[in-house]
Amino acid sequence: MKRFTFYLLVLIWLGTACTKLENDPTVPPDFLGNGFFVLNQGNFTSGNASLSFFSEDSVKMINNLFYKRNNAPLGDVAQSISFWGDEAFIVVNNSAYIYVIDAHTGHFKRKLTELNSPRFIQFVDANKAYISDFQLKGLFVFNPTTMQPLGIIETGKTTEAMVRVDNEVFVTNWSAYNNKSTNSTVQIINANLDQLIDSIVVAKEPNSIVVDKNKKIWVLCSGGFMNDEIPALFRIDPSGRNIEKRYNFPVLESSPEQLHINRAGDELYYLNGDVFNMHIDEDQLPATPVVRASGRNYSALAVHPDDQYIILSDAGNYVQNGWVYRFGRDGILIDSTQAGIIPGYIGFNH
Repeated sequence: MKRFTFYLLVLIWLGTACTKLENDPTVPPDFLGNGFFVLNQGNFTSGNASLSFFSEDSVKMINNLFYKRNNAPLGDVAQSISFWGDEAFIVVNNSAYIYVIDAHTGHFKRKLTELNSPRFIQFVDANKAYISDFQLKGLFVFNPTTMQPLGIIETGKTTEAMVRVDNEVFVTNWSAYNNKSTNSTVQIINANLDQLIDSIVVAKEPNSIVVDKNKKIWVLCSGGFMNDEIPALFRIDPSGRNIEKRYNFPVLESSPEQLHINRAGDELYYLNGDVFNMHIDEDQLPATPVVRASGRNYSALAVHPDDQYIILSDAGNYVQNGWVYRFGRDGILIDSTQAGIIPGYIGFNH
């Protein structure tokens, strides 16, 4: 059965010995410096989501940063974090709001409320951004500077991960919630007109999407929660809106997710139990992982902006605090430190 982290309940704890770093200082420094945020999802309906920050300068993890800095809880199910300028936008799914914080201090700046089931943000410019939604059959449009709602783009399907190529935004339809048709498309939005203009059929449950250095789009599909079809990775030409290459996974029960790309735009990374990476010019999927799971329950993946290392989080048993690991590009463990409950998303502030 495919991984479905949004609704996962208690699993068996799989602890692993590792080098531990000092974490969670009592008082966060005024200026965080460069590093990465770890968005800890928390348990559904428990309101125990939290924000952690790993400082590259001090090599320390600060846990419960949002609460310590702003004297307020983060909310219920922290979903994703996106950056625009010096600000970080935190999407809190079940609480149905977005917090904006200073990306280098963690201080609260503003908030957008009364959303449905927000998932991810795609910025168009300083005055317009899109929010995908687990329940809404469309995209919510808002002004990220003023947090003013600007309307809804009707798509007829729920929306998930997004990327922008020139004046078009490509949106995956991952969830079948409220759908009358199969959730196996990438929908194309004209960002000038804020209108759905086309769609491309891929495999079932496209969960993540990236753009490479050649402006080619890559879409990773799990094949369906109930193992409905073979999972696949697609390369799409956005100018012709056609599929150029399909990479099928060899096993129906594969659970590929969390597709990422390095800043140079030429190396792909994804989770499929283990961690795999491949160059964009490869003709087939890699057979050997760059990092093995080794009993860990990886829930999030990120690549350092300058390719210095790979970051992975381990959700453990989904009840206790999880862990964050840094691996070299050679797959050798650098260090690890504890984060919050279900560390599910990682984002660099530089």
